[in-house]
Amino acid sequence: METAQRSGIVARLLAFGVLASCAGPGGPPGAAADASAPAAPVVVGAVPLPPLDPIPEPAPVPVADTSTGPFITCGGPAKQGGAIVCKANPGATISLDGKPVAVADADGVAIIGLARDQQSPATVGVRPAPSPGATATGGEAYASLDVQPRHDTVSKFEMECKVIAPQSAAAKRHAELSWVKKDKAMHVFAAPLAPLALMKPAAGPYSSEFGVTRTYVPKTGDCEGSTSVHNGQDIAIATGTEVRAPMAGTVLLADPDLFYEGGAVFLDLGRGLVSVTMHMSRIDVKAGDIVGQGQLLGLSGSTGRVTGPHLHWAIKFRNVLSEDRGTDIWLDPILMLELRVPN
Repeated sequence: METAQRSGIVARLLAFGVLASCAGPGGPPGAAADASAPAAPVVVGAVPLPPLDPIPEPAPVPVADTSTGPFITCGGPAKQGGAIVCKANPGATISLDGKPVAVADADGVAIIGLARDQQSPATVGVRPAPSPGATATGGEAYASLDVQPRHDTVSKFEMECKVIAPQSAAAKRHAELSWVKKDKAMHVFAAPLAPLALMKPAAGPYSSEFGVTRTYVPKTGDCEGSTSVHNGQDIAIATGTEVRAPMAGTVLLADPDLFYEGGAVFLDLGRGLVSVTMHMSRIDVKAGDIVGQGQLLGLSGSTGRVTGPHLHWAIKFRNVLSEDRGTDIWLDPILMLELRVPN
């Protein structure tokens, strides 16, 4: 790998969205791509990284039907850290506050992720693709929605240095290779396989919630502390509990030993959404598998950077119209469970 490419990977290592999501019964978050800065610069050994394969092209989108003119209907309520579900012209480009963020599927359904600091009201626009042979789109339509604010908590914890960030050369190497796998997976897009309807991936009580900002203070002077946001919802379950697909999708990555996440399954739900289940003790699927809602993905555990067994469930919204995965955002899984397509 060229020096510049290695430097870029090292610089972004701890900024990838799912790093260090948990490190205790509630799990400490790590640096998210949209919420926190990385720890100290990572120094890796001389072993070369594996070459990156070419990034596949996104799944094709349907041709828009503009026979009725541009239209859009969005469901609510909307909340910071959640999402808006809209119906529009199939194949149309959907924008949020003027920025293209999604494409309506063949049924005209589009999901728009909302950042934790999304301003209110949010303006959602639709621009149908031109009809064959046309030179213009035929206009735009807009919908305005009030966005409810979040009230996330802030806390501080003492942690071992090895939980806050990788310390040894071997640990740093492991974290770097894990980042490469995750970054590659997040550049792959699959078409939706089912109508929008999510279910809880495991039976158990909720523990550490999405959106909590935590400062981690090292117990010794051997490392620097860090502050980050918990970018998922923890479920307090014992090792060996069944973990099931929250919705039909395509497996992007199934790895038993990512540095921070441990055993993890990245499942593309389509429409820009990716479900991530972490700290699993057993993985029963592989990349490329098509799974149905409720299908067994594996068993929960305490792998990765944790101090106790639990399942960390995260959902990422990816802007399918952007090649910059650094602009993708994590969404609150509890809010995503409530989403329904408007009539």
